[in-house]
Amino acid sequence: MAQVIDATWRVMPRVQFLGTGNAFSPHGRMHALVLIDGKILVDAPPTLLPQLRRTGVSSDEIEHLLFTHWHADHMFGFPFLILERKVVSNTENPLNVYLRPGGKEILSNLSHVGFPGSLNEVLKEDINWLEKESGEIENSDWSYERFQVVHTPETDPHGYMLTHKSGFKLLHCGDSGPCKEIDNRATEANAILIEMGVPDFVDSPNHHNPRQVNSLAERQPHATILVTHNYSNAVKQKGGFPTPKLNERVIQLEDGDELVIEENGGHFHVRK
Repeated sequence: MAQVIDATWRVMPRVQFLGTGNAFSPHGRMHALVLIDGKILVDAPPTLLPQLRRTGVSSDEIEHLLFTHWHADHMFGFPFLILERKVVSNTENPLNVYLRPGGKEILSNLSHVGFPGSLNEVLKEDINWLEKESGEIENSDWSYERFQVVHTPETDPHGYMLTHKSGFKLLHCGDSGPCKEIDNRATEANAILIEMGVPDFVDSPNHHNPRQVNSLAERQPHATILVTHNYSNAVKQKGGFPTPKLNERVIQLEDGDELVIEENGGHFHVRK
């Protein structure tokens, strides 16, 4: 269970893993969700608001939202987020949403279906829709580069290379099976956040399985491999699929874990 964080997170760069499960939320895991420096979200799963609350972060503190693809477990929390920002937080700060062309229409339609007539003004006036493939993340120490990955084609799947001003690079692979785009960028990354959505006996080109995660670790020995979007139950949970054994350099993240980055970017660790 995640703990409410202290004030030091505002000083030292960190990546919080508010959820580490796949679409089926295995025992002990909420949907995969990343929070960077308390204000940058990657994706908006259905469980977004509970995940923020148990971490002690208010919706009005979120300044940036990056989307990887259009599957329900990565986007259905969006209408709830902007509704709470309007009604509960009552924030006047705009939300910067980073997405591919066509994404604005998808999220707007989802919001109209979820809360008809309630979010028209928010969608029009309180969101900056940003379709650039790379750039600086305003009012932060991070920049991004978006790249295509291999997943269900209809979801327009992409990952992000996230670079901190210290030089630290986090390769967020979104939901993807093995692909050249990941391998090409992995050589530059300090840490690789990879999804492991299926067990070895499932044949799915759109996901990594444990065997493929181990293969990635062998090909990229310089980088720390962080597993999220996990199909298995959390370590201390019974039921469902048991947690698989992986290469000792692979860290299978649990909900509430944090990646803490030192100022020089060369040193970092995962805090359980």
